[in-house]
Amino acid sequence: MRWLVLALVIACQHQTEPVIVPPAATVPMSDPFEYAIDHVSSDAGEAIFTKTGIGDPYRTGMPYPVFLALFKMFPQQLGRDWDELADRFGFVKREPDPASSDPDRREGLPLGMHLTVDPITGVPFVVTSCVLCHAEKVRWSGGEATVIGLANKRIRIHAYDAAFTEIGTTHTSVPTLAKYAAVAAEAHHVKWPDAYAQPIVAATVDAMAKRAAARSELVARTHNGAAGRVAVIDSFVGVLGELSRHSVQFSPTVGWSKVPDVIGFPVRTTLSWDGSAEGSMDVLAVEADVAAGVRIEWLNAHPMQGAALGAYLRQPAPRPPFPRPIDHALADRGKQLFEDQCAHCHGHYGPDGRVIAYTEQVVPLEDIGTDPGRAMAATESFERAANDHDITHGYTKFRRTGGYVPPVLTNVWMRAPYGHAGQWASLAVIATPPARRQTLTMDLEALYDLDEVGVATATTPPQDEDQTHDDPALLAGHPFLADLGADAPAVIEYLKTL
Repeated sequence: MRWLVLALVIACQHQTEPVIVPPAATVPMSDPFEYAIDHVSSDAGEAIFTKTGIGDPYRTGMPYPVFLALFKMFPQQLGRDWDELADRFGFVKREPDPASSDPDRREGLPLGMHLTVDPITGVPFVVTSCVLCHAEKVRWSGGEATVIGLANKRIRIHAYDAAFTEIGTTHTSVPTLAKYAAVAAEAHHVKWPDAYAQPIVAATVDAMAKRAAARSELVARTHNGAAGRVAVIDSFVGVLGELSRHSVQFSPTVGWSKVPDVIGFPVRTTLSWDGSAEGSMDVLAVEADVAAGVRIEWLNAHPMQGAALGAYLRQPAPRPPFPRPIDHALADRGKQLFEDQCAHCHGHYGPDGRVIAYTEQVVPLEDIGTDPGRAMAATESFERAANDHDITHGYTKFRRTGGYVPPVLTNVWMRAPYGHAGQWASLAVIATPPARRQTLTMDLEALYDLDEVGVATATTPPQDEDQTHDDPALLAGHPFLADLGADAPAVIEYLKTL
């Protein structure tokens, strides 16, 4: 049994990597009833995005009693319970509700983690959905909102990976883990049949050890990643190398990027910060899940999943408006300035903030001037492997673009920190000429700064892991708002209305 929870987490970010065909299945298919889709609908896609994930639990999940046992055996790596796990890795918490009929809520799993029952053994498996990374709780003076689809700016997905890699390199006693799993299953009233318990635990320990060995270089490269950032290209190097049977090299530097907000996906043709892969959204929405372990056999048996997920992503729900009064005269002036100076890259918007015209384009690095890490993360060997027809079957096309795609700006007021790597704390920072931008510590747990329109900051070094402190080089680039000088506040006032 293959454990790939973290790989699925990375996959659900819907970064645009190639469709990848995994090796032939060596384990049976577990097909919980909730993954059956009779017809394509936005509701079915919403269930995938917010609750169930794509599925294939034997390849993408972990038996719930085993996960609970790991809390007992490895509290230094994971925390002692779901609450501590969420705090440690930036997941959005859910308080346990013992009266709930929903086991996820009853057990208090973080948002984006889900219990699906394996129909073969009756054992619940922990799987993940897209909202683990694509949902955030935003708090401001006088209000708060949990927004589905918004990037989680606090998540530390590579630290989560490192924790399980460390566990995988530890000589874990199968009998001890099995004992703790049995106790946990009884305490949580979940099925844990004697006939399956020992084989499940042994297979899980073996899979974690193999996975730790395979990911050691990636873990070393990403050990100092800031909250809210992922190294997606780097994460696919090993997978592409294995599947193409050719050497795939890492870039000299890590390709850090921010978890994207999905609100602009309906008008996008690639979905990634650098526009590196193209294809149908229905394919792009599930392709990375294949790389994470979901089998082709699974997708063939569930052919409507990608289309349903695409249907949901094409209909983003309304989000909270800017919670302070808008200076409409100033915003109207800002709208005209935006149309004249910014819309050719960022699109045109209606009164409700929805985009009405947007053409995706890549702005070259020499024009945008921002950190090149993500844009240069794919090496020549990566590009070759990513376009190998035996792997992609022609469903996607990958190219190194050498630049970044200007994002759609709907609901931009609550999407800080900004930039492809989340390097700019606020719209006020972007309105500052690059040469005058100060290195700031972002306090990701503080109330959202409605004055600066972004996350709270200070000039002091970070005091704990809930704060990030960027290298000054990251602050460079995108001088365009600052170039407007005294007119920049008018554009910001308009952006608050989107």
